[in-house]
Amino acid sequence: MTPISPGGPKFIMRVLLITLITLFCGCQSSSPLKDKKNCVRINVVDEPQSLDPRRARDLSSLTLTRMLFEGLTRLGKEEKAELALADKIDVSNDLKTYTFHLRPSSWSNGEAVTAKDFVYAWKKILDPQFATGNAFQLYVIKNAKAVKQGELPLEDLGVRMKDEYTLEVELEYPFPSFLELLAFPIFFPINATQDNVCSEWAAEAKTILSNGPFTLEEWKHGSHLKAKKNSTYWDAKNVHLDQIEMIMVKGDTELMMYEKKELDWAGSPLSLLPSDALISLRKEQQLKVKPLLSTYFIRTNTETSPFDHPLLRKAFALAVSRKQIIEHVLQGDQIPATGLVPTSMGLTQVPYFADADIATAKQLFAQVLNERGMRVEEFPAISLLYVSQERNHLIAQTLQQQWFEAFGIRIVLEGIERKVYYDRLSKQDYHLASGNWVADFNDPCNFLEVFKFRQGSSNNTGWEQPGYIKFLDQAARTANSDERLSLLKQSEKLLIEEMPVIPIYHVTMRYANQDRIKDVVLSSMGGIDFKWASMNQEPGDKE
Repeated sequence: MTPISPGGPKFIMRVLLITLITLFCGCQSSSPLKDKKNCVRINVVDEPQSLDPRRARDLSSLTLTRMLFEGLTRLGKEEKAELALADKIDVSNDLKTYTFHLRPSSWSNGEAVTAKDFVYAWKKILDPQFATGNAFQLYVIKNAKAVKQGELPLEDLGVRMKDEYTLEVELEYPFPSFLELLAFPIFFPINATQDNVCSEWAAEAKTILSNGPFTLEEWKHGSHLKAKKNSTYWDAKNVHLDQIEMIMVKGDTELMMYEKKELDWAGSPLSLLPSDALISLRKEQQLKVKPLLSTYFIRTNTETSPFDHPLLRKAFALAVSRKQIIEHVLQGDQIPATGLVPTSMGLTQVPYFADADIATAKQLFAQVLNERGMRVEEFPAISLLYVSQERNHLIAQTLQQQWFEAFGIRIVLEGIERKVYYDRLSKQDYHLASGNWVADFNDPCNFLEVFKFRQGSSNNTGWEQPGYIKFLDQAARTANSDERLSLLKQSEKLLIEEMPVIPIYHVTMRYANQDRIKDVVLSSMGGIDFKWASMNQEPGDKE
């Protein structure tokens, strides 16, 4: 971080900015953090896209839904699935049928949470008329995919309410990570009565019925949210915080507020620390680093020229110097990626190709030009789409320069607002687009399944390959863990050979937190859970 001297122009600007935030941001009007011993204040950066667990996809939404809702399981402090609303689970000998016995629990209005709330939520998700980008997560359930595609009626879904507090789920095939998967928000229950009375219940604090550790007390759109401890939560005795305040600020503002102790947390997983602040945070021993099961990559539009040619996609991948991006743009800590699946998942430790193999990249590029009877000067104009954000912009600039040096072509950079970006991505209105995937559960298939089908809601490349589908299907039905991993490795190898996505790096989280907050659970899948969090009393705090 650039030093700021008291009395200098940068210092004055910083003081003015913090003063304005304090005056005008609704959730800044309260007393300083040190006088609020059981209140945590964090930054969620953007307005949550949806607080309906069936539709939550962005990190802000997922974080909020985990605060407000509870599923059959919950990831505990050791990142293992623990029983939550399920008090007991019976599993059949073939590992395909799970019977969940629910513990007594209630919605925030006092109504009992029953097996019906799970059956209703899951069937609604798989209704062909219900729009959600996460429905594929339920395809492990018997007939789920066929139901969603309208090929079978909802009655054929492998989910049954045996009685008010007993839920039976039949799977398509044994799935080792099923209990971890159930901790993902899309598997949370929904209050059927509320959903039928008010379809937009998740849009306002006053209409949200939840069953998790916290309830939403206030939501001033575009400004802040406040959650308070849910007194009706089944495990309320282990919830120590009284309140969580969430503001929405971007850029350097978060770090400034953190330094003034107006925020308890800065950086991952909800935001990115400014690149120029990393050195000083390391020096002050405040920077913390944790691996994230996530890969940053570049999508290619495989259905339009010029990236309909796999050799061109591979040429662009080989021309990238990941080492340069990590060392000079990201300030270290990240891991070069030549595959889609993070190496920490154990699929492979050997790179699929050499980083910055410029010579081979030039040969492949020349081969594509020759096949298409084209000179470099005739190469079509292409653009790189990305969400307008400091990190993305710096990476895009570096890629632009690397590809120009390798091929002599110019790339137009398009940094746009997040909502517009996702709209264009879904319509495949792009040539190249930066993106990333964060694991929903700790299994390589969660990365590979994203690109299994052309029409998959998160694919957005137009790529589909029969052999790739075959490997994934075989892996899904293989009980032997070694054979399964071998099949998943073969599928990743095929993906990289055709390169619908160009892997850049595997992500590590970088963050800082105040000493007063403890027992926050930060998972390697980017989840941040405040269920067990508590606050230390600082010197000067009043009883």
